Amino acid sequence: MSILNFAAGRLNTIPLDLRGNANKILQLCNEAHKQGYKFVAFPELSITGYACGDLFNHAELQKAAVKVLLEIKYALEEDFTVGVGIPLLGSDGKTYDAYVLMEKGKILGVSVLHSFYNSKDARVRFFTTPFDESLSFYIGAQVYQVTQNFTIDGKKTAICFNDGDLPFVDDDCEVMVCPEATRFELYDTQLRLNKIVELSDKYQRYVMTTNLLGCESGSDIFDGLCVFAHKGQLLAISDILSFKESSLVSEKSGVSTFIDENDVIVRAVALGLYDWMKKTHAHGFALSMSGGADSGLCATCVAYGQLAALHDLGFDGYKALMQSLKFEVPDFTGDKESYIKTYMMPQVLTTVYQGSAVSSSVTRTAAAKVSENLGAKHFEWSIAKLVEDYVGLVNDTTPGDPLTWERDDLTLQNIQARCRAPSIWMIANRYNKLLITTSNASEGAVGYCTMDGDTAGGVAPIGDISKSRILRINQHIADNGIAIDASGLKLNVPNMSYISAQAPTAELRPGGNQTDERDLMPYVILDRIAVLHQEEMQTPKQILEVLKEEYSQFSKDELVVFVKRYFTKLATNQWKRERGATTFHIEKTDLNAKSGFIFPLLNDGYKSLLEDLDK
Repeated sequence: MSILNFAAGRLNTIPLDLRGNANKILQLCNEAHKQGYKFVAFPELSITGYACGDLFNHAELQKAAVKVLLEIKYALEEDFTVGVGIPLLGSDGKTYDAYVLMEKGKILGVSVLHSFYNSKDARVRFFTTPFDESLSFYIGAQVYQVTQNFTIDGKKTAICFNDGDLPFVDDDCEVMVCPEATRFELYDTQLRLNKIVELSDKYQRYVMTTNLLGCESGSDIFDGLCVFAHKGQLLAISDILSFKESSLVSEKSGVSTFIDENDVIVRAVALGLYDWMKKTHAHGFALSMSGGADSGLCATCVAYGQLAALHDLGFDGYKALMQSLKFEVPDFTGDKESYIKTYMMPQVLTTVYQGSAVSSSVTRTAAAKVSENLGAKHFEWSIAKLVEDYVGLVNDTTPGDPLTWERDDLTLQNIQARCRAPSIWMIANRYNKLLITTSNASEGAVGYCTMDGDTAGGVAPIGDISKSRILRINQHIADNGIAIDASGLKLNVPNMSYISAQAPTAELRPGGNQTDERDLMPYVILDRIAVLHQEEMQTPKQILEVLKEEYSQFSKDELVVFVKRYFTKLATNQWKRERGATTFHIEKTDLNAKSGFIFPLLNDGYKSLLEDLDK
């Protein structure tokens, strides 16, 4: 037996866009039928989109979803089966994350998740579990009991969302179909892949998975991973983080090769940004280009997204999409990287270096060089007079008590960051561009950012990437370029060396010797504390013991200062994280106030736990 006639259909969905999602489903179904497939499995919640939030419980959405489901049912070809994810109202009056199998004019049955016990995402708020075995669903005029087991093209097939469904699979099952809506997370893709292979080996069956694709609703990015395995043997792996709107994957697709870890992170962020531009109908991006590591990486991700989209969609598909966003798309020149940098990036990305009285020629040069490398439209101007005017305004109201760096260090640093926000907002508003803010995860953890200053913007694409990782990625970009896929196509940014050669600095204090790590602590230690705390759930005392072992070049007293500083700042800066722009989930230690490590806004500042460090 083989499942060569089974396919996984992956989609870049839009929440609440039932008609648009359904059209993508039907388009892939027609394509699959023409290619001789008998069954296509679509991802979890593929009709409504995954992140509909509280509207999952809205009666009108539920009715509309069922209406679209029935339209799909009647539009299918003969001798063809399809599985789709949909929220359904159960006989108990509660809404369920359901999966419906159907063929032309007929619904074969309904499956639902048995458990969310290992889920840390938003589903646990919007769906109720466990369900009673007597649960049923009305679809049209028919009533359907819950089942995990079906016969598709003569093959005994079970629907398995997660481990909680395994006890309900028939013993003679031949194929397990696993529809997913699993967000991208660094290192998780390989773990999921390994788990599918192990599952097929343990149960000696075929296992196939299908996942949503793209940045669906703002923060989560779905990787579109589809896997086919049989009795411990890997049959097919799709590529991940595709820029295509939809595609089919089957056993015939073969095993794709994953790109380097640094490349994957850039690709995930780039896909998120590209989807934001596409789904908000924005005319590209605006970015305050400081000449530092964060803004350099953000700009690179914008360019990467354009090159990856051209590569994945082909010129005709890329042209149609960009023209729909009001970009001018000239005839293709034949060299993808040159075409993007020469013709598209000047339209897509506007960067501005906003120098102050304490800015250096080093950062100014770096900003210009990287923008030039990427093809962005780049400007330079000074905010020195604006800062001077604000300082004078305050000094005039407090005669005899002027602002000084000795006493008002934070105030004078922050006004520089805040003076940069209005003008870059003007660029974004004037040209209908999305304003990117460049905050990273390390700064977000300890509040090393200025609200209404460098945090101004609509999307913070690297807000979930630690600074030590950003520095490594930038060095990788400078040395190697960044791979679009395993074919050898790269985005080359050699001028990133102007950034990677610098020590990270906010460049807000006079003297020319301010660095982030002098203000905070070494980034590798800050980021290690974050992992030990947010991922491994260790206390400050436990973390100190680990740091003493791993960073013996520092004294215990120095490490105590670092740990106290981290937790004190983490506790007092939650308000900044709650006000920050939307971030993309990349690392497991996500501090996103809505969907990451949830932390109380008002708290005791870890006082009792930090007292243990002195014992």
